[in-house]
Amino acid sequence: MSLCINPVCPKPNHQDNDKNRFCLSCGSQLELLGRYRVMRLLSDKTGFSKVYEAYEQDTPKILKVLKEELSAKAEAVELFQQEVTVLGKMNHPGIPKMDSYFQYQTRNGLVLHCIAMEKIDGLNLEQWLKQQQNHYICQEQAIAWLKQLLEILDSVHRQQYLHQDIKPSNIIIRSPLTKKSLEKLVLIDFGTAREVAKSYPTKLSNCKGMTAIMSSGYSAPEQMSGQAVPESDFFALGRTFVFLLTGYHPLDMYDIHNNLLHWRNHAIHISPLLLNLIDWLMTPEIINRPANAQEILQYLEEIEHQLIETTAATVNAVESKAEQLALLSTTKTLLPQQNQPEKVPLASIFTALLVTLGLVSIMALTLWHTKLTSVPNHGQSPTIKGKIDYFSYEKGRDSQGRIAEFNIVVLSVEYKWLLGSTFQIKYNDQIISLELLSLNIEQEEIQKVMKNPSEIISVGTASCKGDVGIEQRIALERSRQIQLLAKKLFSNTPSIKGYRLLNLGQFQRSNCQASQDLTAYQRSIIIIGVKQRSADVILDEALRNRLEEKPFADFRLEDYSLGSAENFKTIPGNL
Repeated sequence: MSLCINPVCPKPNHQDNDKNRFCLSCGSQLELLGRYRVMRLLSDKTGFSKVYEAYEQDTPKILKVLKEELSAKAEAVELFQQEVTVLGKMNHPGIPKMDSYFQYQTRNGLVLHCIAMEKIDGLNLEQWLKQQQNHYICQEQAIAWLKQLLEILDSVHRQQYLHQDIKPSNIIIRSPLTKKSLEKLVLIDFGTAREVAKSYPTKLSNCKGMTAIMSSGYSAPEQMSGQAVPESDFFALGRTFVFLLTGYHPLDMYDIHNNLLHWRNHAIHISPLLLNLIDWLMTPEIINRPANAQEILQYLEEIEHQLIETTAATVNAVESKAEQLALLSTTKTLLPQQNQPEKVPLASIFTALLVTLGLVSIMALTLWHTKLTSVPNHGQSPTIKGKIDYFSYEKGRDSQGRIAEFNIVVLSVEYKWLLGSTFQIKYNDQIISLELLSLNIEQEEIQKVMKNPSEIISVGTASCKGDVGIEQRIALERSRQIQLLAKKLFSNTPSIKGYRLLNLGQFQRSNCQASQDLTAYQRSIIIIGVKQRSADVILDEALRNRLEEKPFADFRLEDYSLGSAENFKTIPGNL
């Protein structure tokens, strides 16, 4: 059947249209440009155009037609033609190929603006996941798809364009669906794409019927004010993978009161390394997101390398254990049958038991004493307050001699950051979230322990294993997570006037191993309280002076990649 695209045609789908060159209802031409015959309407709810399926002989095409009420508006036409310009400059298999732009005049004289382009057969990611009963994708698939989409975005950004509407429904898996075709993603709908240097918020607001360049749950916050940048596409890409890795729409996991997206507990099948990367893409502040697609691809390559190393180590450990068990079984088989032991008198057994109990008591006392003194006492010694190691206020001076006082709270050595994670804590042999941790700390009444500080500094550190740049980003994210925790704990403390982050980076002693701590608080949660004693004191200088002159326990600034004088700085935050 041939479909007439004249918006005022009384019967555009006349049953005999496919046998004629002109519509039998309104007389408008059915073969557009003498090349394209429209078959069906796909959507009339995509922004400011209608989308049709058309054919050029036997080749399927997509035909976009600007809505008739906008065809006389110069601003709308300019935005519509922008897609023509963008697609014309692209040459990537993951981007639809441009066919032609033309104006079509109906029998009654109405001029319609049209774009014909390659039709990508297949399901979009939203449809595909629904077909899988919204079952999340695996880690291997996520990495493969993320790489391909980053390469597509890199191609778009290199041409100085933004896509501005990345979401699952705008990404298609080319059909036919085979194992290999899962690698063949195509990014569609460049109708809202624009040049990096241009902005259209005014034009959008002045054009009735045109939607804002926002997709709820996926678009970056800066797009609300028309201030999109290349990093905005990375934000939307991150939100897209939140959907793919969890099976839930981002808004279903969004805490509107605290402006937080609680998604990671729905993706426990994914390595924290990859989860951290997705969170990095979605950082609210533009400056803290990756600068370009190549930076993300490099980070992704490092993650793959670490995952391969981890998998290999696990396999080797399992094989080694299996060999040991096999050897033990063989040894037991080969051992000769031992003679039955002689019976021991009851009195001798009783005596031996008393001696054993005495030795156990001595060992227990020794271990108890060791536990009490397990924190090295090279610097300031802690006062143990429940599960908190508290280091009292000590003065620090800036370069002008002005004073601030700092106290330090460390959650005891029972709480440690899980290796590679920015949101999970290892508590003895359990893995807990920061939310559960906050409940534990509230029970310790940390507010009273810290004695009314005026500011709170959240300290981020990271493992000695791995790339220093990645670990420094992990440390920064940890400091943010601790700050969120601190804001909950001190929300009703009137003395608090501000919060700061302190990213110390990667622990870097030469003999360090990721699975073994060399200092008491190498992977601990650290919070610093501040009291300014002098006006205009330079806080960073005073804090550094305090940590150098009166360090707590065996902590040393020189152990950290960002502990040097030129790198040491706190980042002020909002209440």
